[in-house]
Amino acid sequence: MLTRRRLLTSVAAAGAATIVAPSLALADPPDQSTPEGWLARLAAHRDDVSAVFSDGTGRRFSHLADRSLTIASAIKVVHLLAYTTAVARGRLDPDEQVRVGDWDARHPYLGDGLVGQGSHLKALTYLGIPCDEYGVAKDPERCVPLHSIAETMICFSDNSAADYLRARLGDRALREAAARGGWRMPDVRMFGGETLLLYFPEYCPPPRSPVVVRRAAGDALSNRFARDPSFRAQVLPRAAGKPPSVAAILAWSAATGQGSAAQLSGMHHEIAASRDRAAVLAQEILAAPLARDKPSGSKALLYKGGNLPGFLVLGLDVLWPDRRPGTGTIFLKNSTPEDLQYGGVLQQLCIDALYRPDTFAALERALGH
Repeated sequence: MLTRRRLLTSVAAAGAATIVAPSLALADPPDQSTPEGWLARLAAHRDDVSAVFSDGTGRRFSHLADRSLTIASAIKVVHLLAYTTAVARGRLDPDEQVRVGDWDARHPYLGDGLVGQGSHLKALTYLGIPCDEYGVAKDPERCVPLHSIAETMICFSDNSAADYLRARLGDRALREAAARGGWRMPDVRMFGGETLLLYFPEYCPPPRSPVVVRRAAGDALSNRFARDPSFRAQVLPRAAGKPPSVAAILAWSAATGQGSAAQLSGMHHEIAASRDRAAVLAQEILAAPLARDKPSGSKALLYKGGNLPGFLVLGLDVLWPDRRPGTGTIFLKNSTPEDLQYGGVLQQLCIDALYRPDTFAALERALGH
């Protein structure tokens, strides 16, 4: 079972590899190793925070909830519900054996953690698939069940798992899943494609181009990587020979997939509150990583977060046997290395806010409500 620390580490991997996070820092930072320090950090930089919290008993607040920010891997709840919907409808068999080489084809070597520690490498290792330091299976003919790909997308935040599922399901299925939570036209992109745009900026559309143009450029690179060995062979030499600058990393991170705290909250609440088979299957997968950390008396603790340089996102739900679930989403921009280092403290603060009235009130006050 993944511990909270290991989970946060796996989620944090979204912005690592040779994508080195810029050294952002706060002036006179508080001690974020404590909940009180995190409350002080949030109170001092309220404009950097977007949030929606509802504890299921009638307490609710929102803070800059409709503002779009980089959503990173937190958007994978959309992929997950699209997958579980297809399973529930009999369109996908979760026990289908998938060739690992086809999954690897959506993993552009980099962008999901330090070399030797990437999320895809961790996912394959967990499944008993030997791979190299870049997370590429040594035997591409090995097979894994489809449900393992969906599960590692959440538990290890494997970007290539999300891209594989998107390629299998299609965007219509993802839009349908998001619409259940009131999220119209989610900004879903190929994670691998976005990574490749960072290393091959000549394929990026001009700044301020419509999202659909940017998405198409990333999707095209993802597909090219999957199908063109000659292009695949260019990736590591390009990353080593022309690493992106700090300015390029920050601009790229801010231009990747977007979402709001309100949209993510609607998605989480729809999954947490529904009882149809697709929602229950999604609940089971989202509950697995933090199963040992669920509050006393609760049915389950659901979690999916993500980060990229300068951004940190958490989405949480506490399910109860006798009342509506509590849901919390929080987005943090201009995030620092300390935010990531002590992200587990923020995570626990947010969990506590969903079932402890004093913590809920403290978080609400910190954000000026």
